Amino acid sequence: MDKQTLHIVRTIFAAFILISVGCASKGYQNLNARYNGYFYADLYLTETYQAFEQQYEYNFDEILKIFPQVDSSIVSSNKEKLDDAFKKSSQNIEWWEGSDWVDDSYLIIGKIRYLRAQWQFAIETFQYINQNSKDDQVRQKALIALMRTYMDMGNNDQALQVSQFLEEESLTEENAVDYLLTLAYFYQRQDNYSRVKELLEQAQPALTDKNYKIRVNFILGQLAQEAGEFRNAYLFYDNAQKGNPPYEIMFHAKLNKLAVSGFANPNYVDEAYKAFEKMLSDGKNTEYMDNIFYTMGLLEQNRENLPQAIEHFKSAAQVEQPNQRQQGLAYLRLAEIYYDDLKRFNLASAYYDSAVQNLPKDIENFEDISKRQTVLKDFVTQLNIIETNDSLLTLSAMSRVQLEVYLGRYIDAKEAKEKERKAKEQPSNSGINRVDNSNYQTPDGSGSWYFYNQQAISQGQLEFQRIWGNRPLENNWRRSLKQNIGIGPATTVAEEEFDDPNKGAAQPDLKSSRDTEVEKLMATIPFEEDAKEKARLEIQDAYFKLGSIYRFGLEQNRQSIDSYETLLQKYPQTSHRIDALYALYTLYEPIDASKSQQYRQMIIDEFPETIMAKTLINPNYLQEKAARNRALQLQYAEAYEAYEAGNYLLADQRLRSALSSFEDVDFLPTVELLAAILKAKTESIVSYEQALNDFIEKYPEAPQTSYAKSLLAAVAPTKNQRLGNLKDAFSEDFQQIHLVAFTFNQANFEADSLRKQIDEFNAENFKTKLFSGFVSFNPQEQIGVIYINSFKVKSAAESYRELMEKELKRIGLQADSNFHNFAISQDNFTLLFQNKALDQYLEFHKKFYKE
Repeated sequence: MDKQTLHIVRTIFAAFILISVGCASKGYQNLNARYNGYFYADLYLTETYQAFEQQYEYNFDEILKIFPQVDSSIVSSNKEKLDDAFKKSSQNIEWWEGSDWVDDSYLIIGKIRYLRAQWQFAIETFQYINQNSKDDQVRQKALIALMRTYMDMGNNDQALQVSQFLEEESLTEENAVDYLLTLAYFYQRQDNYSRVKELLEQAQPALTDKNYKIRVNFILGQLAQEAGEFRNAYLFYDNAQKGNPPYEIMFHAKLNKLAVSGFANPNYVDEAYKAFEKMLSDGKNTEYMDNIFYTMGLLEQNRENLPQAIEHFKSAAQVEQPNQRQQGLAYLRLAEIYYDDLKRFNLASAYYDSAVQNLPKDIENFEDISKRQTVLKDFVTQLNIIETNDSLLTLSAMSRVQLEVYLGRYIDAKEAKEKERKAKEQPSNSGINRVDNSNYQTPDGSGSWYFYNQQAISQGQLEFQRIWGNRPLENNWRRSLKQNIGIGPATTVAEEEFDDPNKGAAQPDLKSSRDTEVEKLMATIPFEEDAKEKARLEIQDAYFKLGSIYRFGLEQNRQSIDSYETLLQKYPQTSHRIDALYALYTLYEPIDASKSQQYRQMIIDEFPETIMAKTLINPNYLQEKAARNRALQLQYAEAYEAYEAGNYLLADQRLRSALSSFEDVDFLPTVELLAAILKAKTESIVSYEQALNDFIEKYPEAPQTSYAKSLLAAVAPTKNQRLGNLKDAFSEDFQQIHLVAFTFNQANFEADSLRKQIDEFNAENFKTKLFSGFVSFNPQEQIGVIYINSFKVKSAAESYRELMEKELKRIGLQADSNFHNFAISQDNFTLLFQNKALDQYLEFHKKFYKE
C-alpha cells in the first residue's frame, strides 16, 4: 500500500471515529429526539386536544364545564395523527434512549392511550414515569394525567389518592395550575361547587392559556352569582370579556353583568333595562333574543316581581327564532313559578309538559323534571275528571229544553270568541301545551268549557226558567211553545190539510250545523242511570288519586286532607272509604291528635276484621300473627307426618287440636283442607264430601280451593264404587273404623247446642280426644245426624254408644220420636246416607251390635 492510499484510509477511519463519537453525545441525541420525534408527536397530540376545544358546548344555562368532553369520534377522526405520534414517541425511546426527551415521549404515549380509553395501559405508563423519571416536571404531569384517567374510569377513590400524593409535591407553576384545574373538575363532577369555586379562585391569577382564562372567569362569575355575591360575579364576568373572547361568550358575559348589577342594586334596574332594549334592537343579537328575555325574567324573579317575570319568560319562549334548549328553560322557569310560588298546579303541569318536550335529556336534573311532569299530568287528569263528570251529572238533571237553550248560549259565546280571535290574528304559541288555549268563554265569561263550570250551568237553568218557565221534558217543544205564547187557532193549520206534492218523498237534511253541535254535546251527557253511576265511580277514583298526588307528589298535605274529606262527604259508601280514612288518620296525626284518633276509631268500628283495624288496635298484630303461623305450621307438620305414616286417627286428633287452638292465621286453610281429607279415612265418604263442600264455601278465593274442587269431583265415582260393592246391603265387615251416631229432629233441638254438650261430656269423661260432627240426613223432615268419631274397633264403639245414650236421655232426646242412637262402620255410614234406609239399618244394628 503506497503512502497516498494509506493516508486516505487513515482519513476515512478518523472521520468514522469522529462521527461515531458525535452520534453518541447527549447533545446530538437531544437534538434528534426533540426535533425529529417529540416535536411532531406533541404537535399531533395538541391538535387533537384543540379539536376537543373546538367542539366545546357552551351551555350558559348551567355552570360551564372546566374541560371539554373527550369525544371518541374526534379521537377516531385523528387516528392517523395519533398513530404517527405514538410511533415517533416509541422511536424516540428506542433510538435516543440517552436523551432528555424519553420521559416526555412516554408521557405522550400515556396520553394517547388515555384518549383511546386503554385505561390499564395508560395507568401503567404514567406509573412507570412516576417511578423512573428524574424530571420532576414530567413526573408531576404524569401524576396529573393519572388522576384524570382514574376520574374518567369512575375510580374516584384512586383519583383522590393521586391527588393526596400531588399535595406533597413541590409543583411547578404550570403544573400547579393544571393540578388545580383537574382537581376542580373532579369536584365539579361531584356537584361540590363550593370546592370548585375555592380551587378555581386559587388557579385564576396564574392562568396563561387564553381559553381557560376566559372560561374560568366566566365559571367563577356563575358561581358567585349563584352564591348571591353579585359584586364579585360582575367582576368575574367583566374579566371574561377581556382577551377578545368569542362573541357568544362576550354576549353572555355582558348579559349576565346586566342581570347581576340589577340583583346587586335595585337602582341599576332602569339602566339594565335600557341596556336590554339596546341589545334587543341590535340585529347581531337576533338569535339571542330568547336569552335576553330570559335574563330579564331572572332579574324580575329575583326582585319577586312574578307577573313581570312571567311575561318575560313567555316572551323568551315565543321569539320568532327560538333556541330549543333556551325555550325549554323558559318553560321550566314558568313551570317552577306556577308550581313553587303560585301553587297553580294545572298551569304548572302545562308548562312542565312544554319544558320536557323542549329540554335536552342531558340537562341537569332532567329526571326530576320529568318525574314532576308525570305527577302533574296525573294531577290535571284527575282534576278534569272531577270537574267534567260533576258538570255532566248536573246537566243530566236538566230537561232537554233547558239543555238546548243553555247549550245554544254556550255556542253563541264560543262563536263570538272565535271571531274575536280571528280578528286579532295573534301568532300561535310555538311550543306550549294547553296554556292560554281557551278560544272562547262560556256565557258567564269564565273562559272554561261549560262542562267544567257549575256556575254557568246554574245560570243557564235560572235564565231558561225566567224566560220560558219550568217546562216539562217533551218532544216538539217549540210547537207547544207557540201555543203557550198566544199563537191562536186562526193562524194554526193542521199539517194534514196541506196537499203536499212532495209528501212521502225523501227530504233533504235541513239540520243546521248548530243543531248538529248541540246533539254532539247532548251525546256526552249521562242520562241513563248506568252512565251516571259510571261517572260517579270515576269521580270517586279521581278524588282518591288526587289526595294521594297532593300528599306524595306535590307534598301539599292540607289539600290532600281536603280531597279525602270531600270524597267521604260526597260519597260516604265509596269503595275507597277505608283507605281514605287511614290516609286522614296519618295526615292528621302530626297536626291534630284528636282528629287523627277520630278517624282511627272509625276504621276500627267500621272495618273490625281488616288487618288495618287489627294493627291499629295492636301494633304488634302482624308479628304476633306471624308467630302463630309458625306455631301452627309445626303442629301441621306433625299431623302430616302421622298422615303419611297411615296413622289417620292420630293425625286427625293433632289437626283438630291445632284448629281449636289457633284463629286468625293465614295457614289455617291448609290445615282445614287436610282435616277434611282425613274424614275420608276416619269417618265416612259422606262427611268427607260435606267437609269439602264446607271448605269451598268458606274459602272461595283461597289457592287450595281448586285442589279441593278436584277432590270433590272424584268423590262421586269413589262413592258409587263403594256402594256398588255393598250392593244395597249393609256390610258385615266390622273390622272397619266405627262411628257412633244419633238422629234427632232439628225443629226441636239445635245442632250446635247438642254438639257443644256432647263435646263437654267427652272432655270430662274420656282421655282420648273424641270429635263430633253434623250432617243433614233428611232435610224435608228436618232430621239431622250428629256423629262422634273415631273408634278403631267395634266393641269400643258399642261401649261408648251405651254411655252416650244415657247422656242423651239426660239431655232429653228420648222424648224425640226421631231419636235413634247407634254405632256404625264407615261403609255402612256411607250407604245409610245413600239409601236413607234408617229402619233397615236399625234392624241390622239390633242383629249385630250390643244394645
